[in-house]
Amino acid sequence: MPLAMSPSAVSVKPTVLFLGDNVIHNHDIYDRLSTQFHIIQPPPADLARPAFLRHLEKKKWGDFHAIMRPSWHTGGEMGRWDRELIELLPDGVRVYASAGAGYDWVDPKSLGGWANELADAGIVGKT
Repeated sequence: MPLAMSPSAVSVKPTVLFLGDNVIHNHDIYDRLSTQFHIIQPPPADLARPAFLRHLEKKKWGDFHAIMRPSWHTGGEMGRWDRELIELLPDGVRVYASAGAGYDWVDPKSLGGWANELADAGIVGKT
């Protein structure tokens, strides 16, 4: 006889907003991430700044918990992450992981109010 689980015993995976094209390398790492997190990957048209701001404001992607941008070449269509954009993030966002080096694409002081972790290279850039 199968065990029945109560609704409260079912865990909900945290949501990651995935910005940019599909991963090219390290599919095994991405596959592991996708078993532990609910990953939402908006189409490129949703990443243009006016659309991106509108979608954040209307909570199109819900209350996601992290943002992942595994390629420097895509996923930055919304432009610089400044106060205007960052203030629209859900309160639960705690991680922003982006490929590349440096912070010229973001206002780290503003993002620091939302994200506990801000990563700009390493394994993120290798996915």
